[in-house]
Formats: sequence, C-alpha cells, structure tokens
Amino acid sequence: MIEPIERKILAQAAVLDRGPDDFQRIWSRVSPDLSMNHLVETAIREGLGGHLYKSLKRSRVLGSLAEREKQKLETHYYQVVRNNLRLIHGLKEVLRQSPLRNIRPVLLQGMDLIQEVYGDIGLRPMTDIDLWVLKKDHPSFVKILLGSGYESDPLYPNTFRRGSTTVDLHTHLLWADRIRARQFLLSRTDEEIYRDTRTVSWEGEEAQCLSRYDQVIYLGLHSLKHRFNRLIWLVDIKNITAAWDPSEWEALRSRAKELGQPRILSYVLFLLSHVFGYQPQNELSRTLIKRVSFLERRALMGRVKGCELPVWAPPFLFSSEMNGRSRLSFILESLFPRPEILQQVFPSFQARPWQLYLKRLGQIIGLIRSRT
Repeated sequence: MIEPIERKILAQAAVLDRGPDDFQRIWSRVSPDLSMNHLVETAIREGLGGHLYKSLKRSRVLGSLAEREKQKLETHYYQVVRNNLRLIHGLKEVLRQSPLRNIRPVLLQGMDLIQEVYGDIGLRPMTDIDLWVLKKDHPSFVKILLGSGYESDPLYPNTFRRGSTTVDLHTHLLWADRIRARQFLLSRTDEEIYRDTRTVSWEGEEAQCLSRYDQVIYLGLHSLKHRFNRLIWLVDIKNITAAWDPSEWEALRSRAKELGQPRILSYVLFLLSHVFGYQPQNELSRTLIKRVSFLERRALMGRVKGCELPVWAPPFLFSSEMNGRSRLSFILESLFPRPEILQQVFPSFQARPWQLYLKRLGQIIGLIRSRT
C-alpha cells in the first residue's frame, strides 16, 4: 500500500521543473513518523526512485535520510543510469543496421521518452528495448537481431536476448500477436498509424516514434494492459502533456475518438487526479474525468489506494467501446487465451490445454479472493 503522504511526496518529486526550494518546503512538513525505508522502497518499486533521489539532492535535504536509505536511493539511480546506457548502446547497434534492409523500427515506451521528455537517463528506468515493426518487416528485422548476436526466447518468440540486453519486438501495436482480439481495439490499421510516425535521431542513428497524440494514447493503453501497476507510466503521460494548451487537449481527444479508444483519456486523467492530485487547467480534461462511470471508478480506485487493478479490470475497461457480443468475446479471450499463451503464463506447468485453463481459473479466483 502507498500512504497518502507518500503519494504526495512522489507527486512533487515527479515534477521535472520544480525548483529546489519548492520541494524543500514540502519535505520540511513531513512527519518524523514517516518510514523513510518504506518511502524509498515504494519509490523504487513504482519507477520513481530516480525522481526522489534527484529531488532530495537538488533540494539539499538528501542528508536528512539515514545512511542506509540514502545509499539505497543513490545506488538505484546509478544502476538505472548504467542499465539505460547499455540498452542505448544496444539500440544504436540495431538502428545502424536497419537502413540496410530499408526498415525504420518504431521506439516505444521508455526509449522514446528518455531524451525527449526526461533528459536525465537516470530518471526513467527500463528493463528492455521495446520496438515495433510492421509485419512485412518482421522477418528482415529478426535477421538483424540474430546477426547481432541476439537469441529468440523459446517461450516468447518475439523476445530476443544477448547477455543482459533484451529486445521486445512487437508486430502489432497493441499486442494482438498474443491476444488476437486486441486487433479490434483500434479503428485504424497499423499501417495507417505507422504513416503518422515521426523521425527521431539517437546520436546520429535514426528511428521512428509515434506521433505526439498517438504516443499518449499508446502509453495509456500500455499502462492499462499492465493494470497501471507502476506510477512512472502515469508520470510519463503527465510530463508529456504538462505544457499543453486546450487546443492540444482537444486534438488528443479527437485522435483518441478517431482510433476508437476515447475513454482511455478519462481513465488516465482520473488516476492522475486521484493519485497525484493533478488539477487540469482546461475544461475538456475536467469533463473527461467526470465521464468515468461507477463501475469504471470502482475498478480504478484500487490503483488510487496503492494496489493493482483487479484482474478483470483491463479486459472490462479495454472493451468499453465494444458492443455486447464483441465485448464478451474480448473479455473471455483476455482472461482465457489460447493454450500456447497460457503456457507462457505458467512456464513450469507442462500440461494439457484443459489443465492449463483449469489452472488459469484457479489463478483468477485466487486473485479475486486476495482483494476481498
């Protein structure tokens, strides 16, 4: 669980342009009863350890922590720096070879945010390199990875590893290669979305990124897929949109509607408002927050309280724009995917399909019971 005071501290630490004196004033009001160890552990778990470390250091109050907590934060920050440098090196290697096969991969999630949003690579932890290529380019891009020393994971064929560097290769923007029903979540094809991507440069090596509005929508959908279980994903969206004017918010709403996922903005803004106390300065954002229904609010409040969303929440929220039959089909496949996907969920459980489905049912029941 995340205590309310911890949420407030992390919300202030996540503001990129906050002055040192501002955070110092907030820190001076922290109760001496607050567990600093729990705060540090929570910040790291939520992907905000670097933000807390830099805010404390910049505000000249890092020394108020006990040596153990201070060392833990500092070690975490520099581990993120080293890990991200390694991933960036791996990315540049792959990008250098992509033009030879006439491929421009699309950077997703952390890799396209580090230089454009954060600048400081210790603020945005990453575990792998997320890339998206069109299906027609997939075989050629796999050859690039294999030729660079990467090996495909036997259980996850589109995950490639070379030592401690991992590339997660997407052939569908919303992961329909695993859950086929996800291909119906967007009302535009991958090719149409790809045509709107923009070119970016990584120290001379070119790649593509999603357009500004598609980037926000994708990050929201990705967060929902993972039950919003890391606050850094909400912080990503907050920092991207921090300086947007009403016309940009209107363009984002129009694009989300065009893609068939208008409600994802309501979910993201609802969580930003309740978790971080984010107060949007435009009427459109406030209206979107109010559109969250009772059942949607109930699903999202678990994350507000510091827990994960219930297991039924992502399929339910993802399919909010579908009709009855399509929605039921989507929810069923999301909860009970085909056997080869369930084998990925339970890698050590070698069994027949009916046994996998029975185990999955038990897992879902267990998750529901743990929340009641």
